[in-house]
Amino acid sequence: MKSGEVVATVEAAGNNDYSLPKTERVPKKVLDKNDFLNLLVAQLKNQDPMEPQSNEDFIATMAQFNSLETLSSLDKNTQYGQAMSMVGKTVTVQEQNKDAVTGTVEKAGVVDGKVVVYVGGIEYGISDVKEVHPQESSQIALYSGDLLQAAMLIGRKVSLDGDPEGVVEKVGMADGKVKIYVNGSPHDIADISEISSIDEDTASQPEPEVESQ
Repeated sequence: MKSGEVVATVEAAGNNDYSLPKTERVPKKVLDKNDFLNLLVAQLKNQDPMEPQSNEDFIATMAQFNSLETLSSLDKNTQYGQAMSMVGKTVTVQEQNKDAVTGTVEKAGVVDGKVVVYVGGIEYGISDVKEVHPQESSQIALYSGDLLQAAMLIGRKVSLDGDPEGVVEKVGMADGKVKIYVNGSPHDIADISEISSIDEDTASQPEPEVESQ
């Protein structure tokens, strides 16, 4: 290869565009408590050492953080209650830029700190639920009454007819009946012979699931 050809090859290679594709940054619309803490740390790092933040200002900032944490906890509990009330109901869910899906909510839970429902075995955020379809009055009474009553047993120790006692792990629907799950097995509510106080060993465990089968 001649020297002129080498120069031409190098120049041609230099003209090629090998830059990485640009990705559009999507800004967050809502700040959570972690963002709040990051902002607080950045503020403390960059404050003037000759004029640091006063105790009153710091206390006011922490009070704001406590209020934010309380509101976040209340919002999460409200969302979990909404998700639990959807178990067994027909809903329409739609994720961003995807087609809508209609099906029955099989269970509800908390994953990575977010309230989710499961439709067709797929996990959806509570905000993805676009419509809750009406049900017959008998079904509404069943889910809002028996299922809610059974959900209040979650975490409590119960004795069952013909079976050893155990802690209610979750509740759900099976064959049109409300079931409680003890030691991994489903049981009818009518099988309960005794209910004990909430088990201290399970009181601090993560939120249980309520499911429909």
